[in-house]
Amino acid sequence: MAHFAWGKSRQTKIDQGGAASGLGLVMPDITEAEFNQLSQLVYQHAGIHLPPQKKELVRSRLTKFLRNRKLSSFHEYYQQVLHDTTGLELINLLDAISTNMTAFWREPKHFEFLGQELLPTLKQKCKSMPQWRFWSAGCSSGEEPYTMAMVLLNTMNHKDLNGVKIYASDINTQVLNQAQRGIYPMSRVEPLSPEWRRRYFQRGVNQFEGYVRVKPEVKQLVEFFRLNLMDPFPFKQEFDVIFCRNVMIYFEKTTQTELVNKFYQCLKPHGYLFIGHSESLCNISHQFAYIKPTIYRK
Repeated sequence: MAHFAWGKSRQTKIDQGGAASGLGLVMPDITEAEFNQLSQLVYQHAGIHLPPQKKELVRSRLTKFLRNRKLSSFHEYYQQVLHDTTGLELINLLDAISTNMTAFWREPKHFEFLGQELLPTLKQKCKSMPQWRFWSAGCSSGEEPYTMAMVLLNTMNHKDLNGVKIYASDINTQVLNQAQRGIYPMSRVEPLSPEWRRRYFQRGVNQFEGYVRVKPEVKQLVEFFRLNLMDPFPFKQEFDVIFCRNVMIYFEKTTQTELVNKFYQCLKPHGYLFIGHSESLCNISHQFAYIKPTIYRK
């Protein structure tokens, strides 16, 4: 296995909500009116529904912003976000609120279907160099699109993938930065087979002992970018496959319906949509054909 070493790490830890814990600092209270203001702002811009039971989560995750900006209330913070013409405060707010849970080889039946059934079918239909387009919508810290890339490399000849691209988007800039680095603790790649760990990762040494880095042949298949799924999609080409897993659980039914229909419009005929195993399209008006649980085709 190849080795690597870098200079001092510049990775920053993402605050998961306990910014003030252990520091002897008192977190300010958030009133119901303040919570409603902030939750409506988040819903308006990101489609994320924050029910009343998320009030303490919002309070804990946003307290660091009040402290850093020397603000005395969440209303002051809300006003600051509202009047920031750069839009950066809103991005920071959405970064703090959005939840990011992912793993390599998560929900393996999807990747088995992709490698064993879908890719051979696409290859059989392809009469020239493949120009396939995949999209990991809500890619978090990159494990999902990198797993897709590894499935492609394991199934196809490397030279046949020159025209293939995996687009990977998320609303959270912090996890996107982590995804673009492609550096993970060794424990994160344990769901993968020893063979895949050897083939697709480099092991860190010295100060990076205990970390691995995604190899260049995997990284070059993936293009990361920030996208709010509530915004118009910027793509000029249609996709063969879209993964949007465990994202819609944070949306209300009307938002889910709008998003699923947007996915339908940007898929090629017979293109596939994969959703999370905790999700369903049963109660949503859509045009997709059911293939298998959580797998649908245009």
